[in-house]
Amino acid sequence: MPRWGSFEGHVVAEWHDDGREMTLVAPFGYLDPASVRWLAPAGSVVNGASIPRAFWSVIGGPFEGRFRNASVVHDVACVERSRPWRQVHRMFYEACRCGRTNVVQAKIMYYAVYHFGPRWRLVGRSLRDETPPPPTPAEVRRIVRYFETHDIKADDIPALK
Repeated sequence: MPRWGSFEGHVVAEWHDDGREMTLVAPFGYLDPASVRWLAPAGSVVNGASIPRAFWSVIGGPFEGRFRNASVVHDVACVERSRPWRQVHRMFYEACRCGRTNVVQAKIMYYAVYHFGPRWRLVGRSLRDETPPPPTPAEVRRIVRYFETHDIKADDIPALK
């Protein structure tokens, strides 16, 4: 198994007329380093919304660059909510690295989704949304500067404030 896992298939999708969403027309997947399979079935609608929009100006849109494949499986996992949000966001970091995203950029995106991305908790038989408010532009600049000047381990990102 490669260090960061492997993608299964290729993203094959049709764009919606709104230019923001696309529907997968073929299944796509990611096998993480622990051999956990993350599936994005054909018919899944993705829009990159699991990456906080405030970070798009810094890292690019969700369908740009080397993290596009990671954003697809992350979007689907955030909609399905069948696994804990912390595990879903860690998978995103590993999938970014699998796609050869620069390590600093991957850590910034992991921080972004961990601290500002979708969150949920099972309460009884229903899921409760606990997504935090988005960061301010000043917070985004501070976070980016921090990661550009500090060598932080990915395992330490959840504890950062």
